[in-house]
This record gives sequence, structure tokens and C-alpha cells, in this order.
Amino acid sequence: MTSSGRRKSRDSSTYPSTEGAGLPTSTGKGKPRSHSQYNRYAQCGEAYKLERIDRRPSDPAGWFVQGTAVHSGVEAYERSGRSISRADAVAYYEQAWERELAVSLAVQSDTNQWMTGGFKSGAKDLADRRALGEHQVLDYIDYAEQSGESIWTTPDGKQAIELEFSIRLGDVPVRGFIDQVVQTPYGLTVRDIKTGTKKQPSALQLALYRRAIWELYQVDITWGDFFTCARQGRSPKQGGPTEPYDLTRIDQHWLEAQYAAMDAAERNGVYLANPGDHCVTCGVSRFCKAKGNE
Repeated sequence: MTSSGRRKSRDSSTYPSTEGAGLPTSTGKGKPRSHSQYNRYAQCGEAYKLERIDRRPSDPAGWFVQGTAVHSGVEAYERSGRSISRADAVAYYEQAWERELAVSLAVQSDTNQWMTGGFKSGAKDLADRRALGEHQVLDYIDYAEQSGESIWTTPDGKQAIELEFSIRLGDVPVRGFIDQVVQTPYGLTVRDIKTGTKKQPSALQLALYRRAIWELYQVDITWGDFFTCARQGRSPKQGGPTEPYDLTRIDQHWLEAQYAAMDAAERNGVYLANPGDHCVTCGVSRFCKAKGNE
């Protein structure tokens, strides 16, 4: 760690070169999918069905408001070329917070009925998360100013921030948004920003983004990471990226097969319930028959 507590940049010579990886070319037509669809379906088919097929209303949670607002503040800062003030970045954050809060209140006006993931009241959880989110935006700016990293400019002149894509994995169309593509000391890196505390179990999301950049620009990116935002409270922690994942280790033909399997199963009405720890943060658990609900 540096004297400021930031992680030092890794020597790029410690990472292998993977030129000429030979990513497959996608084809076909079908129902559009996304990483969030795939991830939710794989986690619990019943929750997927309740949310996306039955259209059951999902209980609001402060972490949804916080996450969207932090992304808005960070995006505004990066889109400005890192030229706006810290106060202006926070203002973008606050505007997004108020907007997302209003949407969630329209679903459930009693914040004590919101999910909190603990024993806090809804009002207390929202107050704490609002302060944390502002801190996360400012901490991100601190990191960006010290890291020496920069946002990549795509071959067609776009800033690689909230980069939209619509591609095909084999016969399955997949679309989404990439939070960032960053120039780092070890090369171009696809990055997703996470405001929560949950450790990401795999790099499948980043492997999809690697594929998207290849499809869009014929640029093969080796590395991906998650930027884990700052924490406060009893265990405060500065924000920063995880160690980079070597995305060439995730076979793209296998990834195609995964999306094909999910697509085929969902089209055939296969929705397996998978109760577990994730039920605590499931917005549709009150409708779940696996939990004894109607």
C-alpha cells in the first residue's frame, strides 16, 4: 500500500501476454438476454419468473437507490474528463438519489416496509446509505486522481463509460452496458463498479464485456476487475479495484453454451426455485411458494 493507503499499480511484466486469443464470431437471432437475466435465472429460477414473467412488484431497498446514484455521480465526473468539481459530482449524485427515491416511494411509500438486509428501520437505512453513497463518490474521485489510470477512448471516439452493446453469443442476442473500460498499467481493463459489500463469485460478467468489446471494435481485452467502493462504519475501507481477472481463462464457446442453455430452459418454462441466503435480499420473496407464501 502507498502512504495514502492506495494499492500500488502492478508491474505489467508480471502478467502474461495473450495476443491473438481468437474469439469466436457470433451469429443467429432470438430473444434478447443480458447478464442480469442470466445471473438471476441461474441464482433462482422462481425469483426470475416472479419478477420477469409474472411481473410481481419487487420490494424497494435503499441499496438500489444508492447504487444507481453512485453510478450517476461517478459517470458525471468521468464524462466531464474529470474536470467538474467534487461538489458538482456530489450534486449529480444527489439528483439521481432524489429521482430514484421518488420511483421507489411510488412502489412502497412506507420505508419501514423496505428491505434493509438487517435490523435497521427503513428510514435509518436510507439516511445511512445516502451518506455512504456521497462518501463513495468522493472516495472514487480520490482514487481516480491518484491511480494514474484513465478512461479508454474507443476506436470510434466514444468515452468507454456506460458503453452500450448489443451482440450475439452464438444464437442468443445479448445486450447491456459496460460501466468502464480503463487504461491501467497492465493494459486495457473492463471494469464494473460495485457499491455493496458482496464479493463477486466469478468474472463471468467481465468475460461477457470482453466479448462485447471484441464484437464492437475487434479489440481483445485480457483483463477485467471490479471496483469495490469505499466502506464506512466499524470497518472503514477505501475504494479500489480488485486484483485483475485474466478473462482469457473463461472459454467463450463455453460462455455461449451457458447462455444457450439459459435461453432454452427459460423458453421452455423451466423455473427451479433455489432458496438460500439470497432470499434475504429478494424483493419478491413474499410471493414465493418455496417460502410458504402465496
